[in-house]
Amino acid sequence: MGSQAIVPAAPGRGWLVVGGILSVFVGFFAIATPQFFSDFLTQVIGALCLVSGLISLFQAIFGTRRPHRFLSALSAMIRIAAGAVLFFYAVAGAAALTLILAAVFLTEGIACIATSFRMRQNPAWILLLLNGLVALVLGAMVYARWPADSAWLIGLLYGIQSVFSGFSMLMLGLKSVPARK
Repeated sequence: MGSQAIVPAAPGRGWLVVGGILSVFVGFFAIATPQFFSDFLTQVIGALCLVSGLISLFQAIFGTRRPHRFLSALSAMIRIAAGAVLFFYAVAGAAALTLILAAVFLTEGIACIATSFRMRQNPAWILLLLNGLVALVLGAMVYARWPADSAWLIGLLYGIQSVFSGFSMLMLGLKSVPARK
């Protein structure tokens, strides 16, 4: 039996470890306080829409490019309106975001499953597969419980997915592929 050398960690693996730890921490916080996290996430997204809409509106009014001012201003006002609804009406916004979250979970699940099969040389590939399967199940659960449980479901499901995603990132970052002789 030959000895197996461990390949040094590739550049960027440290970011996987840090991102994984952060994702697990945020996930447990969301699971512990799902209603708070749902409201918080909805308001953060609303604030981002408001800010980006205001910047775009400012650029449409005072920018040097004239051909698309009307469409740019219209797009900016739609973002401002969507941001205001999400920010000031967090419960209704959470219901809308719940459907978006379901689509994100389903898409992430499919992407993780496909990626896991391409990464079978990494010992942690099975965790990425598990992450994808969990994401698919969570996406289906969101649709099944919408809109009755939207106020807290978005925070709880995001927390669960964040823990699994963080754990798989952490393991991918920590595992090294043995070199073949």
